[in-house]
Amino acid sequence: MDHQHWNDRGYLVVPAVLGAGEVQQLLVAIEEVLARRSSDHIVTQGNGAWKIAQAVAQTEGLDPLIDHPRVLPLLIELLGPFLQILGTEIFVREAGNGDEPLVPWHTDGGATLARFFPVSGTPVLQMKAQFFLTDLCDDDSGNFMLVPGSHRLPFVGESVRDAVQLRARAGDLLLFPWSLWHAVAPNRSGRVRKSITFRYGQLWSRPYDYERLPPGVLARMTRRQRRLFGDLGADVPPSSYFYVDEAEQTRILAG
Repeated sequence: MDHQHWNDRGYLVVPAVLGAGEVQQLLVAIEEVLARRSSDHIVTQGNGAWKIAQAVAQTEGLDPLIDHPRVLPLLIELLGPFLQILGTEIFVREAGNGDEPLVPWHTDGGATLARFFPVSGTPVLQMKAQFFLTDLCDDDSGNFMLVPGSHRLPFVGESVRDAVQLRARAGDLLLFPWSLWHAVAPNRSGRVRKSITFRYGQLWSRPYDYERLPPGVLARMTRRQRRLFGDLGADVPPSSYFYVDEAEQTRILAG
């Protein structure tokens, strides 16, 4: 992993993490969710941009991403072994003719977390992994926009300079911390952009889009996948999330 780029620029693109077959399977799963989507899980983010929250609860088709062999080692390297998935989302960026960003500039995590910044050499507090499922070879295709190096700067709102529209291929992976300034570019490509995002944090962090996954969802998962969703077992005290046995955690993550 390019630690220098992560530390200096505040993000990392990993090409071709997913093969063409994996991308196709995920797109099929997304289409099945969209065909029967529940308004309870639809969140409008802007004009032509929306997401489906609690995505793993909507389909088991996303389960391979939970502990993907090409992704989990990178996450452990950045977050350390005491990590958990805080939320999962399906993003849809529809085509249009507008000039304004589909999603305005922001950072993740709310007002308090916006006052914290990454420190080199320490585990990441929170971050996201975005799996691109459609090609973004040109600007203004609903691209992920970011400001390189902004992850250590107080967010200034709409007065953003030096923005970059990220170009990516289906199967590429983007990793970035909570404090990176980011937005979504207009989509004038005539095509719908789709992606999946997993949000990660430390095991003691409060989940983002669920209190606890439904029992039926956890039941279909492996022990490692359940642990990555913060499942320490039944009737554990809250303090267990702060004082996890490191040897046991390492064994579980090793599969």
